[in-house]
Amino acid sequence: QALLLESCKCSVAPLMVSCGCLPWRLLLSALLLGLWSPPCRAWKPTKSVAGKSVYFIVTDRFARSGKDADNYEFCDLATAPDPRVPNGGAFCNGTLQGIIDKVDYIKGMGFDCIWITPVVKSMDYTGYFAEDFFEVEPHIGDKATLKRLSDTLHENGMCLILDIVANHVRPLTVESDTGAKTYLGVEKLAQFNETSYFHTYGKLPTTSFKDYVLGGVAQASGSQGSDAVLKEQVALGAVTCGPGNPNLTQCDCFPGNSGTPCPGYNPKLQVEGWFGQLGDLNQSVPYVKDQLLKYVRYLVSEFNVDAFRLDTAIYMEKEFLTDLQRAAGVDIFGETTVNNLSYHAGFQKDVLTGLLNFPLFYTLPKSFCQYHLGGHEGDYHLQGAFTPELPDMQDLGEVMQDQQEEGLYENLDLLANFADNHDEFARLTYYCDADSSRIKNMLAWTFLARGTPVIYYGTEQGLMGHQRNVIEKAELKKEGKRDKGQAYVRESLWQTRYATDTWQYKFIRQLNDIRKEYHLDSGPQKIYLSGSNQLIFSRAPTASPDEEVWVFLNNKQNWSIKSPLLYCVVPDHVDYAWIDVISGYTADFTNGCFVAKDAAPKILVKHPLRAIVTPLQRVSNPLGSGIMILGLLALLVTNMVTCCLLRKARRKATPADSSDDSDVPLQQSSWS
Repeated sequence: QALLLESCKCSVAPLMVSCGCLPWRLLLSALLLGLWSPPCRAWKPTKSVAGKSVYFIVTDRFARSGKDADNYEFCDLATAPDPRVPNGGAFCNGTLQGIIDKVDYIKGMGFDCIWITPVVKSMDYTGYFAEDFFEVEPHIGDKATLKRLSDTLHENGMCLILDIVANHVRPLTVESDTGAKTYLGVEKLAQFNETSYFHTYGKLPTTSFKDYVLGGVAQASGSQGSDAVLKEQVALGAVTCGPGNPNLTQCDCFPGNSGTPCPGYNPKLQVEGWFGQLGDLNQSVPYVKDQLLKYVRYLVSEFNVDAFRLDTAIYMEKEFLTDLQRAAGVDIFGETTVNNLSYHAGFQKDVLTGLLNFPLFYTLPKSFCQYHLGGHEGDYHLQGAFTPELPDMQDLGEVMQDQQEEGLYENLDLLANFADNHDEFARLTYYCDADSSRIKNMLAWTFLARGTPVIYYGTEQGLMGHQRNVIEKAELKKEGKRDKGQAYVRESLWQTRYATDTWQYKFIRQLNDIRKEYHLDSGPQKIYLSGSNQLIFSRAPTASPDEEVWVFLNNKQNWSIKSPLLYCVVPDHVDYAWIDVISGYTADFTNGCFVAKDAAPKILVKHPLRAIVTPLQRVSNPLGSGIMILGLLALLVTNMVTCCLLRKARRKATPADSSDDSDVPLQQSSWS
């Protein structure tokens, strides 16, 4: 049995391995002869957060507590070049207790889970600069408070997703105001205090670890293929990007892009290179691996964590990621910043159960809005700038369709869909220029496209954080001000007073309610149309795949929001009536098209036709229904008046002394 388990490379936990049912003596003989390799079925956690809606929080920026609870002063501090100076870690004093105090606020939007940034003892507010993996950062709370947060969420029927980092620790150098570097070393790192625990790609045997770090470590960013060659190939027509090329959905050489379009890709440097001066852990060292596996087990057993988000997942070996996933025993969403679908999906093939859906995210700003969120062919000088180029939804629909290719992904319901986050260049509200029509359509996509929807804290309040573009950076430099970088999109929330009457808060609640009512947390998806201005797709519950819910989206601006819109790919409307569950209106179908009264997103749910409903099918709003009802009432009153007049006329025409039965009252009309 030990040989079988080893050959399967599976965990020895009884419910985590299945190696077939052949007689063990026959299997042992085959193994010894090298004639058979047992099948190792994909491991699945006993509980899953697939399809749950998630509210993502930067803990230090969400909610204060205790003596700071009533301090609503805005804060978007950035980590200092030397975090050791007073508050160089840029703590704004948001806490775990603050999150506990605002659980009702989050639950009020209908979310199933919260995802919080790393809680480890860290050099700065983000939690990504770890110094001790098994301690909680004192600025945000302690172990007891983290346990209380987990318990509070579970008591409210919610779940806890915890952000973790296994790729690196804090920076091993810091800088002064003049740019001079100071070597910190590794001795004060609680778990990883030996230089042998870190990657040293390209280090000469005669170079000390300290000199290697101070002299400039190999950078993971240098592993990517040549954007210059890609640009030439595109210009020559030898390579296409976007629709029709699922392995190059954007014209940029990202990790995993190689070959003719992106020569020079170096997967070894991708794994062993560093991010700036962040000490890059070598997971092939047994002690390092054991400590990281122990860490995730500890978080699950001690704090009842329901799932993890794993930072910088593509910069670690898949073999280690597989072991980490099995050690965790719960879902892990890997941060996979790539635009190659087959490479992206490969991280879900018996590696991690979930992935952040970056290939779809990269298409969103140009599908719904007019903003350069990233670069193009390696050119980033327009990043962060608005563009007159009109948005086009074709790429979005194409990538959605390509991701549904049978056998590509293990579980589409564990692809986390999002419109913005704490790392990217701008928040949704900013890059859509606060256009509520476009924002509503994008939020509807985020909640209703197949996968796990993730909403970044502050979206419900319309926060406008954004990093500075080239021109804005030049202005800051001219004024002698420091560029805060990603801190601009990690601003505090407390200044909003957690208002629950914003249209965004209410709309998010409505979308969460729709997902729950129609069981759209999982189940099939069909793409019917992706054009320049429209995206039409359907969803259905796993248990009832024929009960389709149709979603009609567009990228029209606010000024055209009240203009009618035609969608000419429609569901069966002969046998069914369709209701837009956002507005409550009955859908109007004319000449084979759905006539939407405005550009707001439409979510149509079918209802069987009934005899009493049939005359009203072409009434598309409550006002029209009211007019028809008033007309029927008017006809009824007219009939009553006419009947009374006829009765009086009959009595006048009959002599008082007539011998007939005039004293007998007329029979009442059946309608009365």
